Amino acid sequence: MIEIIENLDGSEIKIKFIGKTLLIERNAKNGKLERVLVVGDLHLGFGEIMGISGVNVGKQMFDEMINDFNEVFGETGNVDKIILLGDIKHDFGGILKQEWSDVAKIIDYLKEKCKKLILIRGNHDTLLSPIARKKKLKVWNLYVWNEFCFTHGDRDYNKIWNKKVKYIVVGHGHPAVKLKEERGAKIEKYKCFLVGKGIGGKKMIIVPSFAEYYVGSDPREGEVILAWDVDFSDFEVYVVGEHLEVLNFGLIKKLR
Repeated sequence: MIEIIENLDGSEIKIKFIGKTLLIERNAKNGKLERVLVVGDLHLGFGEIMGISGVNVGKQMFDEMINDFNEVFGETGNVDKIILLGDIKHDFGGILKQEWSDVAKIIDYLKEKCKKLILIRGNHDTLLSPIARKKKLKVWNLYVWNEFCFTHGDRDYNKIWNKKVKYIVVGHGHPAVKLKEERGAKIEKYKCFLVGKGIGGKKMIIVPSFAEYYVGSDPREGEVILAWDVDFSDFEVYVVGEHLEVLNFGLIKKLR
């Protein structure tokens, strides 16, 4: 676990990397501590689409996701808020049977782990609202909490540019980096967080996808596409390892 600690407006902010998730702790001037867990793209229902093509992995993928969440909450315990950064479901054009079931089950699971669950709309979530309404939840385009603005990352919104906002936290890009073994020719790709000064001088954190079926896209190859033209060369790379381990690999431009 790696922490970034800052003092903003008299409050102490700790940003922690817990596996594929981000834990933000804000200790206010009055001593009140708030803890927010941020989760990237889930793409629930992708297993059903694979099943249509003859690869039956739907239940296995969902069970593995729950196991990953259990490991995270074993480290963090319950939190005040959980924010899902969009692309909660996978199918663009409808709600598949498995999607409806899996999204409903993940909402029930996560509601037991927090006081408030925030669903952010991703570009895959055009028909998420019927499930959210059934669970008495709202679907947000973006969510502002103190100095942080959380949105999917595929669209720009005026509220992002409020002077109060110091951090923009997004998903959508599925960041990952290719790393070559020190000795040998083997190249592996790993999910990662990207952290740096992004648009308008605001700090930006790009969170990796929580779904395991696709590792992600390497920013050095121009594959991390967001709503804004972001130069990632001076962003720091935090690589996700095994068992919630996250390692700081330094600046993207220095990676080999």
